[in-house]
Amino acid sequence: MAQIVFYLKSEKLDKQGKVSLLAQITSDYKPYRMKLGKVRVRDWNKKSQRLKLSSLTSKEYDENAKMNSFIDDVESQARILFNKVTKQRRKPSEFELKNLLNVPEASNVLKSTSVMDVFDDFIESNKSDKAKNTIKGYTTIKNFLIRFQDGTNYTLTWENMDVKFIDKLKKYTYLTEKKQLSYYAKITRVLSTFLHWSEDRNYYHDNIYPKLKAEEAEKEVVFLSMDDLMVLMDYKFEISRLQKVRDLYCFASFTGLRYSDVVSLKREHINNKMLTKTQVKTGYVKMIPLNDFALKILKKYEEDENPLPRMSIQKINDYIKECCKAIAQKQLPNTGFNVRVIKKTVIGSETTEESLPLHEAITFHTARKTFITNSIMLGVNIKALQDMGAPKKEKDLRKYLKITDAFKSQVMDNTWNVLSLNHIPKELISQN
Repeated sequence: MAQIVFYLKSEKLDKQGKVSLLAQITSDYKPYRMKLGKVRVRDWNKKSQRLKLSSLTSKEYDENAKMNSFIDDVESQARILFNKVTKQRRKPSEFELKNLLNVPEASNVLKSTSVMDVFDDFIESNKSDKAKNTIKGYTTIKNFLIRFQDGTNYTLTWENMDVKFIDKLKKYTYLTEKKQLSYYAKITRVLSTFLHWSEDRNYYHDNIYPKLKAEEAEKEVVFLSMDDLMVLMDYKFEISRLQKVRDLYCFASFTGLRYSDVVSLKREHINNKMLTKTQVKTGYVKMIPLNDFALKILKKYEEDENPLPRMSIQKINDYIKECCKAIAQKQLPNTGFNVRVIKKTVIGSETTEESLPLHEAITFHTARKTFITNSIMLGVNIKALQDMGAPKKEKDLRKYLKITDAFKSQVMDNTWNVLSLNHIPKELISQN
């Protein structure tokens, strides 16, 4: 059954001792919220869900009375809707609920709400159905926008989020914070999502979406060849932490799992030779057949509480570099983990390239790239690979296909083209 409640948001008091007052309708366990305005905490009666009207100045009395009247109107409209759907023996639709929380009086209040306050609501409203890392990404961009305002003295309002704002945002991102193009692209993606969300709730009424688009520069894919992966897999590390981080990295290289999925892996996710798990980042359920290499790693820890060791991403990235460096020291220059790779950095219009040995470029994220690249080289069906977690977008998959094309050319040079160079036509032999 649908119900409506009014409550104060848990947030820091503003200079007037006020916090946000929210209306929330819950229907079929899904909440729909609207900010009614800001009220003084000391005036709120949690039991009656109204503001007190006694012992106030005339100005405070008028403010509280007006807000109470507004609450009454919203609640009255909600009761009318609830009674209507009850008689019709159905649940209120999402459109009806959103429309209810978008009454004209509310629009007037909402328009006066600051952009950053609404961004807080945007983050809060997405916590119920978005992945933890997605919410973390939203919070990161919110903090960036706070720094942007402080660093440029440009206070964001619904009216000034225009082309001039985008120009200032680019300049601050590239010149002040020295962020790469990929980071700016992330900012624009989150901003577009936020503005669409705000537009649906009558906060925002402009259209700068086309100007917010930013294409990420294609990066070089750092990965381990199958030979390098087998060397890492079989290497005898004497230190326990290096053995564990090697196993984590190799397991991800054999399954394509992200860090968030590897460290949250439970025994319940594994049934015989099949791994079935909801991806932390996307929320999609993936079924991944476990090959013999992955099963061999799991067998090492079958007596432990968790199927794999747990380790922070910072330690993993440090330790896996240590693993690869130890192997590289026993290899010839420009071979194996000493092979040079290109690290490309794009800041605005400036592109720089740095050459460094493979063992310095390895991070845990390259394990997933190792899985995708080697799977394609081994002839795994692309559709099947995408079902196991490989990129579905053509532009994201293209960089892996380029690598395999280059690999095929190398194989051709080392096989058929070598044969052609060594082949002597019969007519030349007969002449001699």
